[in-house]
Amino acid sequence: MLAFLPSVTAFAPQNFMLVPVITPVASIVMQERSASIPFLKKPPALDGTLPGDVGFDPLGFSTTITELGGDLSYVREAELMHGRQAMLATVGFVFPAVFGKLPGVEWVKDVPVNPLEAQYQLPTQILVQTVGSIFIAEALRSRIIFGDRDGYVPGEHGMNPGEVFDGGLTKSMTPEQLHTMKTKEINNGRLAMIAITGMFFQLQVTGHIWPLL
Repeated sequence: MLAFLPSVTAFAPQNFMLVPVITPVASIVMQERSASIPFLKKPPALDGTLPGDVGFDPLGFSTTITELGGDLSYVREAELMHGRQAMLATVGFVFPAVFGKLPGVEWVKDVPVNPLEAQYQLPTQILVQTVGSIFIAEALRSRIIFGDRDGYVPGEHGMNPGEVFDGGLTKSMTPEQLHTMKTKEINNGRLAMIAITGMFFQLQVTGHIWPLL
């Protein structure tokens, strides 16, 4: 059998050369890795257009949503709202313990600075005002999210307090600068969500949020 090989190779073309195998571009793209978790593949729906998108979706929520016919606008809206609330909550955990209670308000004298305890000791009228304000704000926001969605940008509700205090700097920003600011907001919101979760459990277990307080 081995003696047969030379006779076969004798009929092979003399200018024989190896042809490189070219991998399709689509297969290369499919192998692209997530910037946040390099050992996982980058989710197809996270193409980097959203501010703060680094391909972090280990549970595949973005893929499931898009496969069911939805888009990522609602989940980005939810992430922004939770991030903004977490930033406010983080301030609310630290501010009373550092600066004390509001001066000149009688009913706050008996309310502790521990926010987990204070929420159960608020006067009824204050609790009603708080819940009512939240309800009104969420109702107005839902009209924007689920109403006419032409030109809708997640997190933009027609009110930007920064424009009042920054002297119009936000309006004068280029799209690239505005994208950078939005990325900073979403990153700070994510950090605040992690921080407030840690503060909650630490305050619940130890009674303080050392080493901050």
